[in-house]
Amino acid sequence: MAGVGATRLLKPGTATPDDVVRYAAVGDIVSINFVMRDEDGKVLQSSETDLGEPLAFEVGAGDMMGNRLFQGFDEAVRGMAVGQTTVLEASGGEWKRELLFAVPRDHPEVARLEGRYKNQGGLAAGLVVELANGAMAVILEVNDAEVKLDANNMLAGKTFTIELELVSIDAPAAEEDAAAAATA
Repeated sequence: MAGVGATRLLKPGTATPDDVVRYAAVGDIVSINFVMRDEDGKVLQSSETDLGEPLAFEVGAGDMMGNRLFQGFDEAVRGMAVGQTTVLEASGGEWKRELLFAVPRDHPEVARLEGRYKNQGGLAAGLVVELANGAMAVILEVNDAEVKLDANNMLAGKTFTIELELVSIDAPAAEEDAAAAATA
């Protein structure tokens, strides 16, 4: 299917607006519901529970985001119609020992983290922090000498499935403006 908002007639020759199915294409704004489960079926995240509404994004934007999970959502919806569902299989990537490290308590990064997270109870095991380089890390241990961190992806070494349903497709603003001008 080429072009934005490619369509297919379900009843050729007798088309009404209800007979046209719109398929998600690059540039469309789509909304999806999703449920992410681990290998045991436990729900890790869902649009309903964690967002309170469907996740909306522009198809094709995933190419620029650099987030592998979002890129998977983006690729999955291309060519889908509203109401269709699919299941994605994904992995958190390889767990790497070299992403475990200890930072001395007197290091400037620890001072920066202490200042940034003081209103959340300070640095403690289990706290997810953003490092100066933008990477996320989980604090494993805090003691008088050092802070131990794990900068692996929190899903590293794990596989999971994502059930995805396409809820809506909206044309890009330029396409809607052109359609409105054509009917005026």
